[in-house]
Amino acid sequence: MADVWAWWQQALANPKNIGPVTTTPEWGYYKTRFKNGPWLPVAIWQKDGEWMALRDGKPVPADEVWTYCCGHPITVEAYEMALTGNGWADDDPTVASMIGHNVGDDLEAIRDQIASASIGAEAYTTITDDEMAGKAQSLRARMNELAGTADKKREALKKPHLEAGKAIDKDWMPVIKDAKAIADALRREIEAYQTLKLLEQRRLEAERRREEEAARRAGEEVVAPPPPPPIEDKVKGTYGRAASVGVETVVAEVTDQDALYQYMRDRPELVACLTDLARRAVKSGRTDIPGIRTEERAKIS
Repeated sequence: MADVWAWWQQALANPKNIGPVTTTPEWGYYKTRFKNGPWLPVAIWQKDGEWMALRDGKPVPADEVWTYCCGHPITVEAYEMALTGNGWADDDPTVASMIGHNVGDDLEAIRDQIASASIGAEAYTTITDDEMAGKAQSLRARMNELAGTADKKREALKKPHLEAGKAIDKDWMPVIKDAKAIADALRREIEAYQTLKLLEQRRLEAERRREEEAARRAGEEVVAPPPPPPIEDKVKGTYGRAASVGVETVVAEVTDQDALYQYMRDRPELVACLTDLARRAVKSGRTDIPGIRTEERAKIS
């Protein structure tokens, strides 16, 4: 008589190399889950020639659950442990304690679970084997789930205020932008005029210095024209507050990029900028970038 448990026992002994799978179920104990949900224990057997199945203790058609659970054989002990609500041996303990506690979008409940997770995460500061990696991923998945739930609630609570704010902005922002655009255009024109005055003052100052130097070289008495009057530090109108006039030095253009780089090469901001540009280039597929070292790393999505 054929051993009805043979397929399951072989699969359990070597779960990474399960034998041929057909549409006909096989006796045994397995686990399955719905998308992103918890793992559920499954038992499959025959009674009076009919296939029977339990998923999480509830009857289900065997052919319906078989294709989803056949790749995940488990021991009898694991089945009984999960069926009694004690989770799985490879569960993260923090996640296992949360199973069955649907927090919905309650802020305090979500905050409490995240606080518990922050303590549980300390167990994974250094991951040393596949079991730890799996547990850490369970905790990560739960935290992403809670973050998503909290974010949806935040968006829902914020939406009415955003809509009200958008309605207000729709009425008022065009008026504000028009006024600011006119004010900015006037500021630019005043600045252009004040810059011309500044350049003229600098020209007169330079001319005065040249005349003084020429007189000194000729041994003549230095009789230079009086210095130009200083530029007024205020632009006053008959309405509103006056505008302050200052002088700032600005970069008009870069005339020697290499010299500028050598001067700035040790600035952390420049190093960070170059690093970011190099990362973007590597991410886009470039492999010919000089001056960098690349390495392969695992990326979790």
